[in-house]
Amino acid sequence: MTTSTRLPNERQAAVLPLYLLRQQMDAVLGQVESGVLGIETILSQSDLDEASSVLYACKLIEVVPGIGKVKARQLLAQMNISETEQTGNLSVDQRSKLARLIAKELVSS
Repeated sequence: MTTSTRLPNERQAAVLPLYLLRQQMDAVLGQVESGVLGIETILSQSDLDEASSVLYACKLIEVVPGIGKVKARQLLAQMNISETEQTGNLSVDQRSKLARLIAKELVSS
C-alpha cells in the first residue's frame, strides 16, 4: 500500500515541531531551576517566546528555587489564576504582580 509508506513520514513531520518545542520548554525550566534565568526576567517580558508562553504558570513557578509545588499553587490561588493557565495567557499586569509576589516570597523565606 502506498499510504502506509507515507504515513510514518507525515507523522514524523507533524511531531518534529512539537518535539523541538518541548525541548525548548525543558531548557527554559532547567535554566530557571538552576538560577541561570530568573523568573522575573520571563514574567517581565511583554512578548514571550513560544516556549515560555505555552508553559503552565504553575510549572514555571514551582521550579523556582525556594518556591516548590505547594507555594506555587498558593501564589496562583492568591491571584485567582488557574494552575493550568499558560504563562502566555496571563496579562502583562498579572505577570508583573506575580513576579512581585514571588520576589516577596523569596525574600521572606
